[in-house]
Amino acid sequence: MAEPTRDRLQGLKVAVTGASGNVGTALLRRLTAPDSGVAEVRGLVRRNPAAGAPYDDVRWHLADLGETRSEDVLARFLDGVDAVVHLAWALQPGRQPERLHRVNVDGTRRLARAAAAAGVSHFVHMSSLGAYAAGAGGRKVAEDWPTTGIPSAQYSRDKSQAELVVREVFGSREGTTLTVVRPTLVLQPEAGSEIGRYFLGPLLFGAARLLPGSVARLLPLTLPSVHVQFVHADDVADALERMLDRHAAGPFNLAAEPVLDADAIARTFGTVRVPVPAFALRTALSVAFHAHLVPTEPGWLDIGTQAPALDTSRARRLLDWAPSHKGDDVLEQFVAALGRGEGAPGPLLHPAGGPERDPGGDPANTPGPRAN
Repeated sequence: MAEPTRDRLQGLKVAVTGASGNVGTALLRRLTAPDSGVAEVRGLVRRNPAAGAPYDDVRWHLADLGETRSEDVLARFLDGVDAVVHLAWALQPGRQPERLHRVNVDGTRRLARAAAAAGVSHFVHMSSLGAYAAGAGGRKVAEDWPTTGIPSAQYSRDKSQAELVVREVFGSREGTTLTVVRPTLVLQPEAGSEIGRYFLGPLLFGAARLLPGSVARLLPLTLPSVHVQFVHADDVADALERMLDRHAAGPFNLAAEPVLDADAIARTFGTVRVPVPAFALRTALSVAFHAHLVPTEPGWLDIGTQAPALDTSRARRLLDWAPSHKGDDVLEQFVAALGRGEGAPGPLLHPAGGPERDPGGDPANTPGPRAN
């Protein structure tokens, strides 16, 4: 894999929303490196991040994109910026879809319009494989596959609509390059506790920590038919840096090999799969969700069983990008970290059992966790 040239990063001012989360932290590690050439990095978050690298070299702005009052902050955040990387996204509370829509879709529109008004020359929008329509039958799809989403999944609907928003704002706008990024499931060990809180909830996440290896042994047992890929957050950050450096336009799929079916996932963890029909598992998940036992709404299972695998040829060809981590290794390392309750400093990535507080010590009084 060729190293990014970083020619166009020299003197660049980059604004990153959701900069203290899973992908955001990985991207900051690259943009704030001494040899990056980036002149200034700004971060937009709801809560102050932790002290220390890579957060200390960032100019922070606090705002919630779901609120109209964030528009004044956005004007300051984007003033004089060359490029925007929009990573902020709300995953919870899953029982309040209208609230998620306000952040994810309305907030994206608010940011995109502010970026256009500020004359930003490059807007990078983090979408997802969840924006793609179902129906690929397990085969890989390129970026021309329909992005109409999977209607039964809130996350998928919002990802599809957010793409429409950025194309509406920037599609015919001269002077602004629009890049849309569609990664598969993005993991890293430091995000183990964050993702565990989002998807397992306190009951299952607590069991995973009390019984080390239980997640690895039990989850593959009940998987329905799936064809899924994973990618490390550092590899996504590498691709984002290349997009900024090359001013690359259009959509890009990001995923690591191999594509794993349910049996391969089980083999990765040294267990044997006992297939459970998707409808039975969805029914059980729906019952658990409505009983407030898990925070994961059933539409996430629909994404897992219906979303296509990704062909990454375009990113490899135009960005000279190739992931340095194998997908099965990423999954295995992540699940091990989840079971140990690992994390990193800050209000989003904090390890299991640590207080969810701002660095100043005030309790975080904002609703619902969010993935950045």
